[in-house]
Parts: sequence; C-alpha cells; structure tokens
Amino acid sequence: MNDEYQVQDPEKGKLKILLGSLALAGMIGVSLVFYFFTKVNSPGSADGTEVSFQVEKGESAKKVADSLAGKKLINSPYIFGFYVYSKGASEKIQAGEYLLNRKMSVAEIVDVLTEGKVVPNERKITIIEGWSNRQIGERLGEEGLTEFLVGKNFAFRYTDIAKPFAYQGFLFPDTYVIGKNATSEDLIEKMLANFELKTEGFAVSGEAVILASIIEKEVGRNKEWLTDEDRIAMQKERRLVASVFSNRLQIGMPLQSDATVNYVTDKNDRQALLADTKIKSPYNTYVNKGLPPTPISNPGLDSIKAALEPSESDYLYFLNAPDGAAYFARTIEEHNANRAKYLQ
Repeated sequence: MNDEYQVQDPEKGKLKILLGSLALAGMIGVSLVFYFFTKVNSPGSADGTEVSFQVEKGESAKKVADSLAGKKLINSPYIFGFYVYSKGASEKIQAGEYLLNRKMSVAEIVDVLTEGKVVPNERKITIIEGWSNRQIGERLGEEGLTEFLVGKNFAFRYTDIAKPFAYQGFLFPDTYVIGKNATSEDLIEKMLANFELKTEGFAVSGEAVILASIIEKEVGRNKEWLTDEDRIAMQKERRLVASVFSNRLQIGMPLQSDATVNYVTDKNDRQALLADTKIKSPYNTYVNKGLPPTPISNPGLDSIKAALEPSESDYLYFLNAPDGAAYFARTIEEHNANRAKYLQ
C-alpha cells in the first residue's frame, strides 16, 4: 500500500486534542487567577470618599459583601465572597462600626474587617490653659461639637459669677476622654466636675477665679517647649503678678491689665495700644477699678493657686519682655527703667 494513504492513529489525534484542551484550560485558569488577584488587590475606585460601614453581630459574609457593594465600597460581591472563602475568613469578620475608603482594595477591606479595626468608641480632647470659651468652642467645632454652651443650665456653685450658658473660668483645662457620640454638654459637665475636684480643699471664690484668669493670660513664655526651669520661674512670676494685682486692689488703683484689654479687642498684643486702653467696657481694667465682672479665660490650677496665695511684695508694676519673662517694680520710675531696659 502507498504510504501517502496511510490512516493516522486515532488515539494519537485524541491525545493531541486532549493536550490542546488542557493547555487552553490552563491558560484560562492562569488568566482567571491573574484577574482575580488583580481585582482583589486593586483600589475599588478612584473616589477617595470615606464611608461609615456597620457589621452587625452574626452577619454572614454574603450579607457583608452585598452591603459593601451597596455602598460602592467593592465592585463585585462574588470576588469579595470568594476571597473571604479562600482565606478561610468567613467566620473571622468582626461586628462593629468601621470607617472604610472607596479607594481600598478587597484585600485591605477584608483585613480591616477580620482584624476588627473599628472606629474608636472614645476620643481625646485637650483644652489648653488660658483658653477662652470662644477658643474652646472653636476646638470643639473641629470635633463636630457645635452646640457648645447652648441651652443648658448646669448646677454649679458659682452662680454669682458664672452665669448660665457661660461658665468661663470654671471649664477646667485638661485632656478629656469622651464617648464617640458624646455631646458638648457631656464635656461641659466633665469640665465643671473636674474644676470642683481639682480645687477641692481650696477656699476658692468667684473673685479668685477672675483674678486667676487674668494671671493665666499675663504669664507665659514665647517658646514651643517649656523646660522645668521655665515652669518653676513662671509659677514664681504668677504669684508675683498676683501680688501686684492684690496690692493695687487694696489701694484702689486700676489693675491696668493688657490681658483684659485684649479680651475686649480680641487681640493678642503683648502691650495694648493706647487707643485700646480707652475703650469703654466693664472688662477694660485701664478704665475701671477693681476686677472685671467675670473671668476672661479658663485658668489652670497653678494660676488659681497663685491667686489664692500671692507672694508678699510691695510691687505695683510689672511688664513682660519679648521672651515672655516678667519684670517687677515698686515705683513708676523703676517701671520706666524696666521698660527702657527690656522693651526698647
């Protein structure tokens, strides 16, 4: 028989078809795996919006996937579900509130949900010594607490000084831990209670708090970090400033505090302008003798202690040099000499 007309072995043809099919299946499989891992590790969106996401206790992975897709945090609940299954993480998703970003990949979202990286239930807010109520309100506004000192009549012992909805001077500066859903009223109650706690055992009057609020604004340093030596010197200066104001009150001399003028003008001048010292206001202690009607800031405990225990001195004047250090004088001549030495 002619070799040209030999019939090929059918078994060999089947083998070629089988091998070709397997190769094609392998290529498809590799492509699917590559596609899967690309999708799993790629950002879900170019939109970087942060979205609050809640996982309820006992919620299934499928339900979580559908909810994520509904909030446009993932593109495919099937890819999410398969990834969770492949990681053995179906039972590891933890209940809680999460803050997710639409740019996050499926892998990143699964990591957050299985590690239980929930939104903290508490937050810390620091109130700085010497802040006014307005400054506190601005800080709380950054935290979304916009209803500061509105519509609440707190029970408080200094009703003669701290009028309802004000309480300036008695909101104790400190770092407070409050719940994620706490209101400004909750924080105010903590601050007032903290004031009562920190001043327990001291014979604190409303007038002492007013004086302390002025001392707090008059004593300081123009530097970012304070040393232990700075703090010791500042406390000595607070008590001396308290003595200056006490001596002036005793002889009926106006306090002439630039801090009270700044409170009226809403400035932060080291020395008040001559024109500002003539502004008619009950808080202008250049114009009026005695203390202003209410505190001008919320003082810390050191300033309160200084107001309660002034140094014994015959000083009637002081000034603050550019670095913040205070210099004291008994007479106007000594004071003018200090001005020429430290301010010129």
